[in-house]
Amino acid sequence: MFTVLIVDDEVHAIRGLEVGVRWKSLKVQHVHTALSLKQAQQIYLNEPIHLMVCDIEMPKGTGIELLEWVREHDPKVETIFLTSHSDFSYAQKAIKLGSFEYLLKPVDYEELEQVIRKALAKIEKTQELLMYESDYKHYAQLWESQKPLMKERFWQELIKQSIGSSPERISEYAASSKLPNLVRSKYLPILIRVQKWYKPLSQRDEQIMEYALRNAANEQILKNEAGSAVISVPNGGLLVLLEASTDRMDTAMLDDCISYVRGCSQYFSCDLNCYIGQPVYATEMVTSYYNLIQMDRDNVTHANQTFLFRHYKKSKVGTLQPPSMSSWEEWMKMGAKDKLTEAVACYLDDLRDRKYGVDAQALQLFYQNFLQMMFFVLQVKGLQANDVFAKSLLTDKPQEVLRSVSSLKEWILYLIDVSMSQIHATQKSLSVVDRVKAYIQEHIGEQNLTREEVAGCVYLNPDYLNRVFKKETGMSISDYVQLQRIAYAKALLALPDYTVSDIALQSGYSNLSYFSTLFKKMTGMNPGDYRKQAQSKEVEISKL
Repeated sequence: MFTVLIVDDEVHAIRGLEVGVRWKSLKVQHVHTALSLKQAQQIYLNEPIHLMVCDIEMPKGTGIELLEWVREHDPKVETIFLTSHSDFSYAQKAIKLGSFEYLLKPVDYEELEQVIRKALAKIEKTQELLMYESDYKHYAQLWESQKPLMKERFWQELIKQSIGSSPERISEYAASSKLPNLVRSKYLPILIRVQKWYKPLSQRDEQIMEYALRNAANEQILKNEAGSAVISVPNGGLLVLLEASTDRMDTAMLDDCISYVRGCSQYFSCDLNCYIGQPVYATEMVTSYYNLIQMDRDNVTHANQTFLFRHYKKSKVGTLQPPSMSSWEEWMKMGAKDKLTEAVACYLDDLRDRKYGVDAQALQLFYQNFLQMMFFVLQVKGLQANDVFAKSLLTDKPQEVLRSVSSLKEWILYLIDVSMSQIHATQKSLSVVDRVKAYIQEHIGEQNLTREEVAGCVYLNPDYLNRVFKKETGMSISDYVQLQRIAYAKALLALPDYTVSDIALQSGYSNLSYFSTLFKKMTGMNPGDYRKQAQSKEVEISKL
Protein backbone atom coordinates (compact mmCIF):
# COMPACT_ATOMS: atom_id res chain seq x y z
CA MET A 1 0.00 0.00 0.00
CA PHE A 2 1.10 3.56 -0.75
CA THR A 3 0.96 6.99 0.92
CA VAL A 4 0.30 10.17 -1.09
CA LEU A 5 0.78 13.84 -0.21
CA ILE A 6 -1.30 16.52 -1.97
CA VAL A 7 0.18 20.03 -1.79
CA ASP A 8 -1.85 23.05 -2.98
CA ASP A 9 -2.60 26.48 -1.48
CA GLU A 10 -6.23 26.26 -2.66
CA VAL A 11 -8.44 24.21 -0.32
CA HIS A 12 -11.06 23.46 -2.96
CA ALA A 13 -8.37 22.03 -5.28
CA ILE A 14 -7.23 19.64 -2.53
CA ARG A 15 -10.82 18.60 -1.73
CA GLY A 16 -11.47 17.96 -5.41
CA LEU A 17 -8.48 15.61 -5.68
CA GLU A 18 -9.40 13.83 -2.45
CA VAL A 19 -12.92 13.09 -3.72
CA GLY A 20 -12.37 12.89 -7.49
CA VAL A 21 -9.52 10.34 -7.54
CA ARG A 22 -10.35 6.70 -6.71
CA TRP A 23 -7.46 6.23 -4.32
CA LYS A 24 -8.47 2.77 -3.03
CA SER A 25 -8.41 1.31 -6.54
CA LEU A 26 -4.85 2.65 -6.84
CA LYS A 27 -3.82 0.84 -3.61
CA VAL A 28 -3.31 4.15 -1.80
CA GLN A 29 -3.88 3.71 1.93
CA HIS A 30 -3.29 7.26 3.19
CA VAL A 31 -3.73 10.67 1.52
CA HIS A 32 -2.12 13.57 3.42
CA THR A 33 -2.71 17.21 2.48
CA ALA A 34 -0.72 20.43 2.90
CA LEU A 35 -1.53 24.07 2.06
CA SER A 36 2.06 25.33 2.00
CA LEU A 37 5.67 24.31 1.51
CA LYS A 38 6.39 24.46 5.25
CA GLN A 39 3.39 22.31 6.13
CA ALA A 40 4.40 19.75 3.48
CA GLN A 41 7.95 19.59 4.87
CA GLN A 42 6.59 18.89 8.35
CA ILE A 43 4.50 15.99 7.03
CA TYR A 44 7.54 14.56 5.21
CA LEU A 45 9.52 14.56 8.44
CA ASN A 46 6.81 12.59 10.27
CA GLU A 47 5.20 10.34 7.63
CA PRO A 48 6.52 7.98 4.93
CA ILE A 49 5.54 9.49 1.58
CA HIS A 50 5.72 7.58 -1.72
CA LEU A 51 4.10 10.04 -4.15
CA MET A 52 3.58 13.82 -4.11
CA VAL A 53 0.89 15.57 -6.18
CA CYS A 54 1.87 19.21 -6.02
CA ASP A 55 0.94 22.68 -7.29
CA ILE A 56 3.84 24.88 -8.45
CA GLU A 57 2.92 28.47 -7.67
CA MET A 58 2.18 28.90 -3.96
CA PRO A 59 2.85 31.70 -1.46
CA LYS A 60 5.95 31.35 0.73
CA GLY A 61 7.63 28.73 -1.45
CA THR A 62 6.98 27.10 -4.83
CA GLY A 63 6.47 23.44 -5.66
CA ILE A 64 9.86 23.46 -7.40
CA GLU A 65 11.52 24.53 -4.13
CA LEU A 66 9.63 21.81 -2.28
CA LEU A 67 10.82 19.15 -4.75
CA GLU A 68 14.42 20.36 -4.39
CA TRP A 69 14.07 19.92 -0.61
CA VAL A 70 12.44 16.49 -1.03
CA ARG A 71 15.25 15.31 -3.32
CA GLU A 72 17.76 16.06 -0.55
CA HIS A 73 15.79 14.08 2.04
CA ASP A 74 14.28 11.21 0.02
CA PRO A 75 15.26 10.90 -3.67
CA LYS A 76 12.96 7.85 -4.14
CA VAL A 77 9.76 9.95 -3.86
CA GLU A 78 7.96 10.47 -7.18
CA THR A 79 6.30 13.83 -7.96
CA ILE A 80 3.43 14.84 -10.24
CA PHE A 81 3.09 18.59 -10.79
CA LEU A 82 -0.33 20.22 -11.29
CA THR A 83 -0.30 23.88 -12.33
CA SER A 84 -2.44 26.52 -13.99
CA HIS A 85 0.58 28.01 -15.80
CA SER A 86 2.28 26.51 -18.84
CA ASP A 87 5.56 28.26 -18.05
CA PHE A 88 8.38 26.52 -19.96
CA SER A 89 10.99 27.41 -17.33
CA TYR A 90 8.92 25.64 -14.67
CA ALA A 91 8.57 22.55 -16.86
CA GLN A 92 12.31 22.57 -17.56
CA LYS A 93 13.14 22.76 -13.84
CA ALA A 94 10.63 20.00 -13.08
CA ILE A 95 12.24 17.70 -15.67
CA LYS A 96 15.71 18.52 -14.38
CA LEU A 97 14.63 17.55 -10.85
CA GLY A 98 13.24 14.25 -12.13
CA SER A 99 9.51 14.86 -11.68
CA PHE A 100 7.34 12.04 -13.01
CA GLU A 101 4.80 14.18 -14.87
CA TYR A 102 3.81 17.84 -15.48
CA LEU A 103 0.05 18.40 -15.93
CA LEU A 104 -2.00 21.55 -16.47
CA LYS A 105 -5.13 22.43 -14.48
CA PRO A 106 -7.97 21.73 -14.75
CA VAL A 107 -7.00 18.06 -14.97
CA ASP A 108 -9.26 15.19 -15.98
CA TYR A 109 -9.45 12.80 -13.01
CA GLU A 110 -9.30 9.67 -15.18
CA GLU A 111 -6.19 11.01 -16.90
CA LEU A 112 -4.67 11.82 -13.52
CA GLU A 113 -5.47 8.32 -12.26
CA GLN A 114 -3.62 6.82 -15.22
CA VAL A 115 -0.55 8.95 -14.47
CA ILE A 116 -0.71 8.08 -10.75
CA ARG A 117 -1.03 4.38 -11.58
CA LYS A 118 2.12 4.55 -13.74
CA ALA A 119 4.02 6.47 -11.05
CA LEU A 120 3.05 3.93 -8.36
CA ALA A 121 4.05 1.06 -10.67
CA LYS A 122 7.47 2.68 -11.04
CA ILE A 123 7.74 3.06 -7.25
CA GLU A 124 6.78 -0.60 -6.75
CA LYS A 125 9.37 -1.74 -9.27
CA THR A 126 12.04 0.39 -7.57
CA GLN A 127 11.13 -1.10 -4.18
CA GLU A 128 11.44 -4.65 -5.57
CA LEU A 129 14.81 -3.81 -7.11
CA LEU A 130 16.10 -2.32 -3.84
CA MET A 131 14.94 -5.41 -1.94
CA TYR A 132 16.65 -7.71 -4.45
CA GLU A 133 19.85 -5.65 -4.30
CA SER A 134 19.76 -5.72 -0.49
CA ASP A 135 19.40 -9.51 -0.45
CA TYR A 136 22.06 -9.81 -3.15
CA LYS A 137 24.51 -7.65 -1.18
CA HIS A 138 23.86 -9.65 1.97
CA TYR A 139 24.58 -12.99 0.31
CA ALA A 140 27.52 -11.54 -1.62
CA GLN A 141 29.16 -10.54 1.67
CA LEU A 142 28.48 -13.95 3.17
CA TRP A 143 29.83 -15.68 0.07
CA GLU A 144 33.04 -13.65 0.07
CA SER A 145 33.72 -14.38 3.73
CA GLN A 146 32.73 -18.05 3.76
CA LYS A 147 35.55 -20.63 3.68
CA PRO A 148 34.97 -24.25 2.62
CA LEU A 149 34.79 -26.74 5.47
CA MET A 150 36.92 -29.86 5.53
CA LYS A 151 33.95 -32.17 5.52
CA GLU A 152 32.41 -30.47 2.50
CA ARG A 153 35.75 -30.76 0.73
CA PHE A 154 35.79 -34.50 1.43
CA TRP A 155 32.38 -35.00 -0.19
CA GLN A 156 33.37 -32.88 -3.19
CA GLU A 157 36.52 -34.93 -3.71
CA LEU A 158 34.52 -38.15 -3.34
CA ILE A 159 31.86 -37.10 -5.88
CA LYS A 160 34.58 -36.03 -8.35
CA GLN A 161 36.14 -39.46 -7.71
CA SER A 162 39.45 -37.87 -6.71
CA ILE A 163 39.16 -40.19 -3.71
CA GLY A 164 38.44 -43.86 -4.24
CA SER A 165 35.17 -45.18 -2.83
CA SER A 166 36.76 -48.10 -1.01
CA PRO A 167 36.49 -48.19 2.81
CA GLU A 168 40.31 -48.04 3.05
CA ARG A 169 40.67 -44.86 0.94
CA ILE A 170 37.79 -43.10 2.72
CA SER A 171 39.18 -43.97 6.16
CA GLU A 172 42.66 -42.84 5.11
CA TYR A 173 41.36 -39.46 3.88
CA ALA A 174 39.25 -38.96 7.03
CA ALA A 175 42.24 -39.67 9.27
CA SER A 176 44.56 -37.29 7.39
CA SER A 177 41.93 -34.53 7.52
CA LYS A 178 41.11 -35.21 11.19
CA LEU A 179 37.50 -36.07 10.35
CA PRO A 180 35.36 -38.65 12.18
CA ASN A 181 35.09 -42.14 10.75
CA LEU A 182 32.88 -41.64 7.68
CA VAL A 183 32.62 -45.32 6.73
CA ARG A 184 30.23 -46.41 9.47
CA SER A 185 27.52 -43.76 9.00
CA LYS A 186 24.75 -43.60 6.43
CA TYR A 187 23.82 -40.38 4.63
CA LEU A 188 20.68 -39.35 2.77
CA PRO A 189 21.60 -37.58 -0.53
CA ILE A 190 19.30 -34.85 -1.86
CA LEU A 191 20.08 -33.32 -5.24
CA ILE A 192 18.96 -29.71 -5.81
CA ARG A 193 19.06 -28.61 -9.44
CA VAL A 194 18.26 -25.18 -10.87
CA GLN A 195 16.42 -25.46 -14.19
CA LYS A 196 16.23 -21.78 -15.06
CA TRP A 197 17.04 -18.33 -13.69
CA TYR A 198 14.32 -15.76 -14.38
CA LYS A 199 16.91 -12.96 -14.75
CA PRO A 200 20.15 -12.95 -16.77
CA LEU A 201 23.11 -13.58 -14.41
CA SER A 202 26.85 -13.27 -14.86
CA GLN A 203 29.06 -16.15 -13.74
CA ARG A 204 29.84 -14.36 -10.47
CA ASP A 205 26.14 -13.58 -9.91
CA GLU A 206 25.30 -17.27 -10.33
CA GLN A 207 27.95 -18.21 -7.78
CA ILE A 208 26.50 -15.75 -5.30
CA MET A 209 22.94 -16.95 -5.87
CA GLU A 210 24.17 -20.53 -5.54
CA TYR A 211 25.55 -19.56 -2.15
CA ALA A 212 22.15 -18.14 -1.24
CA LEU A 213 20.55 -21.49 -2.18
CA ARG A 214 23.17 -23.33 -0.10
CA ASN A 215 22.53 -21.12 2.89
CA ALA A 216 18.77 -21.69 2.62
CA ALA A 217 19.31 -25.48 2.30
CA ASN A 218 21.42 -25.46 5.47
CA GLU A 219 18.68 -23.69 7.37
CA GLN A 220 15.53 -25.31 5.96
CA ILE A 221 16.61 -28.87 5.09
CA LEU A 222 19.65 -29.63 7.25
CA LYS A 223 18.52 -27.42 10.15
CA ASN A 224 22.23 -26.53 10.53
CA GLU A 225 22.99 -30.04 11.84
CA ALA A 226 26.74 -30.43 12.43
CA GLY A 227 27.05 -33.93 10.96
CA SER A 228 25.59 -32.96 7.57
CA ALA A 229 26.82 -30.94 4.59
CA VAL A 230 25.85 -29.11 1.39
CA ILE A 231 28.26 -29.18 -1.56
CA SER A 232 28.28 -27.73 -5.06
CA VAL A 233 28.10 -30.12 -7.99
CA PRO A 234 28.60 -29.40 -11.73
CA ASN A 235 26.02 -27.62 -13.92
CA GLY A 236 24.35 -25.48 -11.29
CA GLY A 237 23.49 -28.07 -8.68
CA LEU A 238 23.78 -28.70 -4.95
CA LEU A 239 24.06 -32.01 -3.14
CA VAL A 240 22.63 -32.09 0.38
CA LEU A 241 24.02 -34.88 2.57
CA LEU A 242 21.97 -35.47 5.69
CA GLU A 243 23.31 -37.82 8.33
CA ALA A 244 20.83 -40.73 8.39
CA SER A 245 20.81 -40.99 12.16
CA THR A 246 18.31 -38.12 12.24
CA ASP A 247 14.62 -38.87 12.76
CA ARG A 248 13.56 -36.69 9.77
CA MET A 249 13.74 -39.33 7.07
CA ASP A 250 10.19 -39.56 5.76
CA THR A 251 7.25 -37.14 5.80
CA ALA A 252 9.04 -34.34 7.65
CA MET A 253 11.99 -34.42 5.23
CA LEU A 254 9.66 -34.33 2.22
CA ASP A 255 7.78 -31.37 3.72
CA ASP A 256 11.05 -29.52 4.37
CA CYS A 257 12.15 -30.00 0.75
CA ILE A 258 8.78 -28.89 -0.61
CA SER A 259 8.92 -25.76 1.53
CA TYR A 260 12.51 -25.10 0.42
CA VAL A 261 11.64 -25.37 -3.28
CA ARG A 262 8.64 -23.08 -2.90
CA GLY A 263 10.65 -20.45 -1.01
CA CYS A 264 13.65 -20.48 -3.36
CA SER A 265 11.45 -20.22 -6.44
CA GLN A 266 9.71 -17.18 -4.96
CA TYR A 267 12.63 -15.28 -3.41
CA PHE A 268 15.59 -16.24 -5.62
CA SER A 269 13.81 -15.95 -8.99
CA CYS A 270 14.48 -19.42 -10.38
CA ASP A 271 12.89 -22.77 -11.31
CA LEU A 272 14.41 -25.71 -9.44
CA ASN A 273 13.70 -29.26 -8.27
CA CYS A 274 14.68 -31.49 -5.34
CA TYR A 275 15.48 -35.20 -5.79
CA ILE A 276 15.55 -37.23 -2.56
CA GLY A 277 17.62 -40.40 -2.68
CA GLN A 278 17.84 -43.27 -0.21
CA PRO A 279 20.21 -43.55 2.80
CA VAL A 280 23.58 -45.03 1.73
CA TYR A 281 27.10 -45.43 3.12
CA ALA A 282 29.88 -43.18 1.85
CA THR A 283 31.22 -46.09 -0.21
CA GLU A 284 27.93 -46.10 -2.19
CA MET A 285 27.50 -42.33 -2.49
CA VAL A 286 28.95 -41.89 -5.99
CA THR A 287 26.52 -44.43 -7.47
CA SER A 288 23.60 -42.88 -5.57
CA TYR A 289 24.61 -39.39 -6.78
CA TYR A 290 24.69 -40.43 -10.44
CA ASN A 291 21.28 -42.09 -10.07
CA LEU A 292 19.87 -38.74 -8.92
CA ILE A 293 21.65 -36.96 -11.80
CA GLN A 294 19.99 -39.35 -14.28
CA MET A 295 16.67 -38.74 -12.57
CA ASP A 296 17.12 -35.00 -13.09
CA ARG A 297 18.13 -35.44 -16.74
CA ASP A 298 14.99 -37.42 -17.41
CA ASN A 299 12.80 -34.77 -15.78
CA VAL A 300 12.05 -32.31 -18.58
CA THR A 301 8.37 -31.75 -17.76
CA HIS A 302 8.18 -30.62 -14.12
CA ALA A 303 9.60 -27.60 -12.28
CA ASN A 304 9.56 -26.45 -8.65
CA GLN A 305 8.74 -29.93 -7.34
CA THR A 306 10.25 -32.58 -5.05
CA PHE A 307 10.73 -36.21 -6.14
CA LEU A 308 11.57 -39.42 -4.28
CA PHE A 309 14.04 -41.80 -5.94
CA ARG A 310 12.07 -44.83 -4.82
CA HIS A 311 9.17 -43.63 -7.01
CA TYR A 312 11.40 -43.02 -10.04
CA LYS A 313 10.45 -44.84 -13.23
CA LYS A 314 12.63 -44.75 -16.32
CA SER A 315 10.76 -43.20 -19.24
CA LYS A 316 9.86 -45.33 -22.23
CA VAL A 317 10.84 -43.14 -25.14
CA GLY A 318 9.41 -45.53 -27.68
CA THR A 319 5.84 -44.83 -26.48
CA LEU A 320 5.98 -41.19 -27.67
CA GLN A 321 3.88 -40.30 -30.68
CA PRO A 322 6.11 -38.32 -33.10
CA PRO A 323 4.66 -35.06 -34.47
CA SER A 324 3.56 -34.68 -38.08
CA MET A 325 6.72 -33.02 -39.35
CA SER A 326 5.53 -33.27 -42.97
CA SER A 327 2.49 -31.12 -42.16
CA TRP A 328 4.65 -28.67 -40.24
CA GLU A 329 7.01 -28.47 -43.21
CA GLU A 330 4.20 -27.60 -45.62
CA TRP A 331 2.79 -24.96 -43.27
CA MET A 332 6.21 -23.35 -42.97
CA LYS A 333 6.60 -23.29 -46.77
CA MET A 334 3.14 -21.76 -47.24
CA GLY A 335 3.58 -19.16 -44.51
CA ALA A 336 0.81 -20.59 -42.28
CA LYS A 337 2.55 -19.28 -39.20
CA ASP A 338 -0.46 -19.25 -36.85
CA LYS A 339 -1.38 -22.85 -37.73
CA LEU A 340 2.21 -24.05 -37.26
CA THR A 341 2.67 -22.17 -33.98
CA GLU A 342 -0.55 -23.60 -32.57
CA ALA A 343 0.35 -27.16 -33.59
CA VAL A 344 3.87 -26.97 -32.12
CA ALA A 345 2.61 -25.39 -28.90
CA CYS A 346 -0.10 -28.06 -28.49
CA TYR A 347 2.38 -30.89 -29.10
CA LEU A 348 4.90 -29.55 -26.56
CA ASP A 349 2.17 -28.79 -24.01
CA ASP A 350 1.05 -32.41 -24.34
CA LEU A 351 4.64 -33.58 -23.69
CA ARG A 352 4.88 -31.31 -20.66
CA ASP A 353 1.64 -32.64 -19.15
CA ARG A 354 2.57 -36.31 -19.53
CA LYS A 355 3.39 -38.12 -16.32
CA TYR A 356 5.75 -40.61 -17.98
CA GLY A 357 7.29 -41.19 -21.40
CA VAL A 358 9.27 -37.96 -21.83
CA ASP A 359 12.94 -37.60 -20.94
CA ALA A 360 16.01 -35.68 -22.09
CA GLN A 361 16.67 -38.14 -24.91
CA ALA A 362 13.14 -37.72 -26.27
CA LEU A 363 13.45 -33.93 -26.11
CA GLN A 364 16.82 -34.04 -27.88
CA LEU A 365 15.38 -36.24 -30.63
CA PHE A 366 12.43 -33.92 -31.16
CA TYR A 367 14.71 -30.84 -31.28
CA GLN A 368 17.01 -32.46 -33.85
CA ASN A 369 14.07 -33.44 -36.05
CA PHE A 370 12.59 -29.96 -35.86
CA LEU A 371 15.90 -28.32 -36.80
CA GLN A 372 16.31 -30.72 -39.70
CA MET A 373 12.83 -29.80 -40.96
CA MET A 374 13.41 -26.06 -40.54
CA PHE A 375 16.83 -26.15 -42.23
CA PHE A 376 15.34 -28.09 -45.17
CA VAL A 377 12.63 -25.45 -45.69
CA LEU A 378 15.22 -22.68 -45.49
CA GLN A 379 17.29 -24.45 -48.14
CA VAL A 380 14.26 -24.92 -50.40
CA LYS A 381 13.61 -21.18 -50.12
CA GLY A 382 17.21 -20.40 -51.08
CA LEU A 383 18.50 -19.56 -47.58
CA GLN A 384 21.37 -21.22 -45.70
CA ALA A 385 20.83 -21.68 -41.96
CA ASN A 386 24.31 -20.37 -41.14
CA ASP A 387 23.55 -17.20 -43.12
CA VAL A 388 20.40 -16.55 -41.08
CA PHE A 389 21.10 -17.74 -37.54
CA ALA A 390 24.04 -17.15 -35.23
CA LYS A 391 26.35 -20.03 -34.33
CA SER A 392 24.92 -20.19 -30.79
CA LEU A 393 21.80 -21.80 -32.28
CA LEU A 394 23.70 -25.08 -32.67
CA THR A 395 26.11 -24.79 -29.72
CA ASP A 396 25.36 -22.80 -26.58
CA LYS A 397 21.59 -22.39 -26.78
CA PRO A 398 20.53 -26.10 -26.93
CA GLN A 399 22.25 -26.80 -23.62
CA GLU A 400 19.95 -24.25 -22.02
CA VAL A 401 16.65 -24.93 -23.80
CA LEU A 402 16.76 -28.72 -23.50
CA ARG A 403 16.58 -28.52 -19.72
CA SER A 404 12.77 -28.50 -19.85
CA VAL A 405 9.83 -28.72 -22.24
CA SER A 406 8.75 -25.20 -21.29
CA SER A 407 12.14 -23.71 -22.20
CA LEU A 408 12.21 -25.64 -25.49
CA LYS A 409 8.71 -24.45 -26.37
CA GLU A 410 9.69 -20.81 -25.87
CA TRP A 411 12.80 -21.27 -28.04
CA ILE A 412 11.07 -23.25 -30.83
CA LEU A 413 8.33 -20.62 -31.15
CA TYR A 414 11.01 -17.94 -31.45
CA LEU A 415 12.77 -19.92 -34.20
CA ILE A 416 9.48 -20.22 -36.08
CA ASP A 417 8.87 -16.48 -35.81
CA VAL A 418 12.35 -15.54 -37.06
CA SER A 419 12.70 -18.15 -39.79
CA MET A 420 9.24 -17.62 -41.29
CA SER A 421 9.67 -13.85 -41.24
CA GLN A 422 12.85 -14.23 -43.28
CA ILE A 423 11.47 -16.94 -45.59
CA HIS A 424 8.39 -15.03 -46.63
CA ALA A 425 9.77 -11.48 -46.30
CA THR A 426 6.50 -10.21 -44.84
CA GLN A 427 6.06 -7.08 -42.83
CA LYS A 428 6.41 -9.18 -39.72
CA SER A 429 10.15 -9.23 -40.32
CA LEU A 430 10.02 -5.68 -38.99
CA SER A 431 9.68 -7.18 -35.52
CA VAL A 432 13.33 -8.22 -35.73
CA VAL A 433 14.35 -4.75 -36.91
CA ASP A 434 12.31 -3.17 -34.13
CA ARG A 435 14.02 -5.36 -31.55
CA VAL A 436 17.40 -4.34 -32.93
CA LYS A 437 16.46 -0.66 -32.77
CA ALA A 438 15.30 -1.03 -29.18
CA TYR A 439 18.53 -2.81 -28.24
CA ILE A 440 20.63 -0.04 -29.82
CA GLN A 441 18.63 2.62 -27.99
CA GLU A 442 19.14 0.87 -24.64
CA HIS A 443 22.91 0.52 -25.17
CA ILE A 444 23.58 3.78 -27.06
CA GLY A 445 26.18 4.93 -24.51
CA GLU A 446 28.35 1.80 -24.83
CA GLN A 447 31.52 2.38 -26.84
CA ASN A 448 31.81 -1.24 -28.03
CA LEU A 449 28.33 -1.47 -29.58
CA THR A 450 29.43 -3.61 -32.52
CA ARG A 451 27.35 -5.12 -35.29
CA GLU A 452 28.19 -8.59 -33.91
CA GLU A 453 26.90 -7.66 -30.44
CA VAL A 454 23.67 -6.27 -31.88
CA ALA A 455 23.13 -9.41 -33.97
CA GLY A 456 23.64 -11.53 -30.87
CA CYS A 457 20.56 -10.02 -29.22
CA VAL A 458 18.32 -11.63 -31.89
CA TYR A 459 20.48 -14.73 -32.55
CA LEU A 460 21.06 -13.86 -36.20
CA ASN A 461 24.12 -13.91 -38.42
CA PRO A 462 25.59 -10.33 -38.48
CA ASP A 463 25.86 -10.17 -42.29
CA TYR A 464 22.34 -11.47 -42.79
CA LEU A 465 20.86 -9.15 -40.15
CA ASN A 466 22.65 -6.19 -41.74
CA ARG A 467 21.02 -7.00 -45.10
CA VAL A 468 17.56 -7.29 -43.51
CA PHE A 469 18.10 -4.08 -41.53
CA LYS A 470 19.29 -2.12 -44.57
CA LYS A 471 16.38 -3.36 -46.64
CA GLU A 472 13.87 -2.10 -44.06
CA THR A 473 15.60 1.14 -43.00
CA GLY A 474 17.74 2.12 -45.97
CA MET A 475 20.92 2.18 -43.90
CA SER A 476 23.38 -0.25 -42.34
CA ILE A 477 23.38 -1.05 -38.64
CA SER A 478 26.66 0.87 -38.17
CA ASP A 479 25.25 3.99 -39.86
CA TYR A 480 22.07 3.74 -37.78
CA VAL A 481 24.11 3.51 -34.55
CA GLN A 482 26.07 6.65 -35.51
CA LEU A 483 22.85 8.50 -36.34
CA GLN A 484 21.30 7.58 -32.99
CA ARG A 485 24.46 8.53 -31.08
CA ILE A 486 24.47 12.00 -32.65
CA ALA A 487 20.73 12.41 -32.00
CA TYR A 488 21.31 11.48 -28.35
CA ALA A 489 24.22 13.94 -28.14
CA LYS A 490 22.06 16.73 -29.60
CA ALA A 491 19.43 16.16 -26.91
CA LEU A 492 22.07 16.36 -24.17
CA LEU A 493 23.65 19.50 -25.66
CA ALA A 494 20.31 21.28 -25.27
CA LEU A 495 20.71 20.89 -21.49
CA PRO A 496 23.25 22.91 -19.47
CA ASP A 497 24.10 20.08 -17.08
CA TYR A 498 26.94 18.35 -18.96
CA THR A 499 30.19 19.40 -20.56
CA VAL A 500 30.83 18.53 -24.20
CA SER A 501 33.40 15.96 -23.06
CA ASP A 502 30.82 14.30 -20.77
CA ILE A 503 28.26 14.22 -23.58
CA ALA A 504 30.77 12.58 -25.93
CA LEU A 505 31.35 9.79 -23.39
CA GLN A 506 27.63 9.34 -22.68
CA SER A 507 27.00 9.08 -26.42
CA GLY A 508 29.56 6.29 -26.82
CA TYR A 509 32.63 8.27 -28.00
CA SER A 510 35.84 8.07 -25.96
CA ASN A 511 37.69 10.44 -28.31
CA LEU A 512 36.44 14.04 -28.04
CA SER A 513 38.18 15.12 -31.25
CA TYR A 514 36.57 12.31 -33.26
CA PHE A 515 33.18 13.11 -31.73
CA SER A 516 33.47 16.80 -32.64
CA THR A 517 34.55 16.01 -36.21
CA LEU A 518 31.73 13.51 -36.74
CA PHE A 519 29.16 15.82 -35.10
CA LYS A 520 30.09 18.69 -37.41
CA LYS A 521 30.00 16.39 -40.43
CA MET A 522 26.46 15.26 -39.62
CA THR A 523 24.98 18.54 -38.33
CA GLY A 524 27.01 21.23 -40.08
CA MET A 525 28.30 22.80 -36.85
CA ASN A 526 30.55 21.83 -33.95
CA PRO A 527 29.03 20.76 -30.59
CA GLY A 528 29.72 24.10 -28.89
CA ASP A 529 27.98 26.12 -31.58
CA TYR A 530 25.06 23.71 -31.61
CA ARG A 531 24.66 24.11 -27.84
CA LYS A 532 24.62 27.91 -28.10
CA GLN A 533 22.00 27.77 -30.84
CA ALA A 534 19.82 25.29 -28.93
CA GLN A 535 19.97 27.26 -25.69
CA SER A 536 19.23 30.57 -27.44
CA LYS A 537 16.09 29.00 -28.91
CA GLU A 538 15.03 27.91 -25.42
CA VAL A 539 15.46 31.46 -24.14
CA GLU A 540 13.33 32.78 -27.00
CA ILE A 541 10.62 30.22 -26.30
CA SER A 542 10.63 31.02 -22.58
CA LYS A 543 9.99 34.72 -23.39
CA LEU A 544 6.88 33.90 -25.40
